[in-house]
Amino acid sequence: MKLSTIRTAAVCLVLALSAVLTMSVRAGDQLHLTDGQVLEGTVTNELNGYIWFKYSIAGVEQETMFEPSQYDKLVRGIDPTLKADGDMKPGADERRHAARRSGAPRAAVITLGDGKNNMVGMYITAAKLRDLIPLLEAEEITIVVFRVMSGGGYLLEIERISDVIHEEYKPKFRTVAWIESAISAAAMSAHCIEEIYLMPQGSYGACTGWSGALQAVKGRDLEEVLYLMERISARGGYDTKIMRSMQIMEPLSATIDENGDVEFFQDLSGEIKLNPEGRILTFTSDVAEQIGFSQGTADSIDELTSEMGLEEVDWVGVTISGVPYPVSRAEDHMRKWRLKTAEDERRFNEYYGQYQQTKALAAGAQDKADRGRFAGMAIKNLKRLGRVVRSNPNFGLFLLGFRDEDELKYWLQDQEEEIRDMMRD
Repeated sequence: MKLSTIRTAAVCLVLALSAVLTMSVRAGDQLHLTDGQVLEGTVTNELNGYIWFKYSIAGVEQETMFEPSQYDKLVRGIDPTLKADGDMKPGADERRHAARRSGAPRAAVITLGDGKNNMVGMYITAAKLRDLIPLLEAEEITIVVFRVMSGGGYLLEIERISDVIHEEYKPKFRTVAWIESAISAAAMSAHCIEEIYLMPQGSYGACTGWSGALQAVKGRDLEEVLYLMERISARGGYDTKIMRSMQIMEPLSATIDENGDVEFFQDLSGEIKLNPEGRILTFTSDVAEQIGFSQGTADSIDELTSEMGLEEVDWVGVTISGVPYPVSRAEDHMRKWRLKTAEDERRFNEYYGQYQQTKALAAGAQDKADRGRFAGMAIKNLKRLGRVVRSNPNFGLFLLGFRDEDELKYWLQDQEEEIRDMMRD
């Protein structure tokens, strides 16, 4: 693995701040200073207890480095629409309680991917979906709509996501997929959901597996993936021929009888030619609806409400400019986690490089005091790596090459013990 060189952080002067200045909300973190002030903004960097914090005063944005002695605590992920006790602003809170008393079903949209951060296994994980369940339950959600926008990802995460959706979401919630783009691993992960809607421009399929230098999965590995998707197809109640034609170049056609029942053929003998010879199947919204794979087509939350047959529903959340659906607490958590994951992914080599460098300095130090200082820095850097991989264990698998989470856990333990041995020498 090629590691990025370590950038030397420029130490900036700490500005003297007046308690009477008005600070505007720019992002989702709060820094509580020892003089009683609370800054609201975003952490841009951290190193050995030092925090670089970006915030605004009277509309002027600035970034300041704070030493550990200058702040009491850092609170991450504060939604500016929430009060200090974690509740919504009064207006939103009143609307929520009014809707709760009305008896309407409560629904929430959860995005699986966005326009930039959408890889299955990195930004869409089973562990994060499981984390959202208590947040959904706390808001008394009964309908969960997964809005999918993903171009694919890692095969190893598909079964994990399917298990969480099938075994943990479906027994608790009416679980729906709303597809903007579900390609490859994204379609395979959503395939256990019985109720699927596509957007007009939506696409679903192209599930060819790849490994190494863009080599198509074949042989025993391919057979295992085909079998996996047969089981997942059964969970969603879909004919296995559909997913098979999305995975390998097999033709697919269908015939709809007078009762509206659809029969699929793994050849072109049916009346509707869905996939010709030599192609991988991808559904468009019109074809998916025509053959009953999707329950309908919806371009907006109002259209989706109608297609789902909901005469009355409370779409839970707050209105955010540019977001075409209310943002619930679970969705807010998911969006912030994706941003954090993107930052961690961008800087992972830097974090790893800082750890390796401080470990090497400790190993090479002749003076015991220097060795102890560098070893302490190495442990701090190792713990930062640990926090990153705990937030998303797949970092260790995808970026460090470990085979599973247990191997990663033992590596972290072994590394810390090795450094502590240096400190004892």
